[in-house]
Amino acid sequence: MSDEQQATIARIRKIQENIAVVLGVIIALTLSVYFFTYAMLVDKGLEGMIWAQGLSAIAMLLILIYLKQVSFLITRALLGRNPEYKDAFASMSSSDPSRP
Repeated sequence: MSDEQQATIARIRKIQENIAVVLGVIIALTLSVYFFTYAMLVDKGLEGMIWAQGLSAIAMLLILIYLKQVSFLITRALLGRNPEYKDAFASMSSSDPSRP
């Protein structure tokens, strides 16, 4: 593996890490808002919103469990068409995106 390809993979990893951090922070803030608004929804009797929060909280929990793979898929979607990154993505997998 050439130095140029290793540098490209390092850039991809850095972008992937940044995406993972952003996703994690957004999900954490959203779940915090859900926690503090649950009582209000129960008091107002908004059963549909409670279901929506519950289902989306489960989806966000699954995203957090598979955060590395999800961030790799988003990174590949954003950069995959760029010819500079295409060869590097070919040698990486979503099951273990940190290894070429």
